[in-house]
Amino acid sequence: MASRLRDFTRMNPPTFYGSKVEEYPQEFIDEIYMILYAMVLTNNKKVELCTYQLKDVAQTWYIQLRDNTPSKGGPMTWEIFKKAFLDQFFPKDKREAKVVEFINLRQGMSVLEFSLKFTKLSMYAPYLVSDPRDEISRFVMGVLDDLQEECHSFMLNNNMNISRLIACSASRRHKIKEEE
Repeated sequence: MASRLRDFTRMNPPTFYGSKVEEYPQEFIDEIYMILYAMVLTNNKKVELCTYQLKDVAQTWYIQLRDNTPSKGGPMTWEIFKKAFLDQFFPKDKREAKVVEFINLRQGMSVLEFSLKFTKLSMYAPYLVSDPRDEISRFVMGVLDDLQEECHSFMLNNNMNISRLIACSASRRHKIKEEE
C-alpha cells in the first residue's frame, strides 16, 4: 500500500476540507477519480486512497461514516463512497440548481467564455448532452440571437461537432463585431 500511496501523492491529487466555501465537491470527486482510474485500482482501494485527501470536516465526516457503516459486504466501494460524499457535501438541491443554471445558460459573454461555462456546467446534466447532436443543439440554444441562425446552418454539416461549432461561432461573432 505504501508504494501506491506514494504513486498517488506524486500525481498531486486535490485536497477536500468540507469547510471552505470555494470548494467544489463534484470537481474533487471527478479529479480524484481520474487519478485513481489511471492507477487501475480496485473499488475499495480507490476509497482508501481518496480518503487520504480528506481533511478537517470532511475527514471527520468520513471517519463517522466508516465507523457507522456495517461492513457486511467488505470494505466500502467507490460507488457507495461517492454517493455518500456527494449527498453530504453537494446535496441534491445544489446539484439540481447547477442543472437549472446549465439549462438557462445564455451567452452574454464572448463565445469562448460561453463555451467554457457551457462545458463546465454540462457535467451536471450529462443526460442533456450525451448525444453529440443534443450537445450542439443545447449550445446553439444559448448563443446570442445574431449567431443562432448561422449556428443552425452550421449544424446541417454532417461533420459538425461541438468544437467546430464553437470555432465557427467565435469566428462569425468576431466578424459581426468588426461590421458594427
